[in-house]
Amino acid sequence: MEVNVTFGDGTAGAEAEANGAESALSLSRWLMAEPELRGHARVSTRAAREARGHMGDGLELVNVVLANSIALAGLITAVAAWRGSRPRPPQVRVERDGVVVTLRDSSPEQVEQILRMWNATAAPAPVTTDGDDD
Repeated sequence: MEVNVTFGDGTAGAEAEANGAESALSLSRWLMAEPELRGHARVSTRAAREARGHMGDGLELVNVVLANSIALAGLITAVAAWRGSRPRPPQVRVERDGVVVTLRDSSPEQVEQILRMWNATAAPAPVTTDGDDD
């Protein structure tokens, strides 16, 4: 399962680009040090424009590939905790399967709301059979 985290309000410019890059590096370090995610997540950073496949704003993103859905709650909790630790918390947008949410605070209620929304929009798992209808 893949989750992308981006920062800022989408405005372009050198300052926005620098803040996005700093936030991406800081969050990626935070996530790599998170015990609940260790061994369950692969974390990387890249320019958001690279991920979109075209030139655009300079916002950086943190890409997290989770080994299982159980780690998703740990990821959202860690992102909220990281945001809450910042002197000037940046706007943080989290995307999974095309559904984007913006973290507005670091409360447990917001984490639960995000998880409920993503679970409600998740596609059902494909049904597989062994070919034997008996």
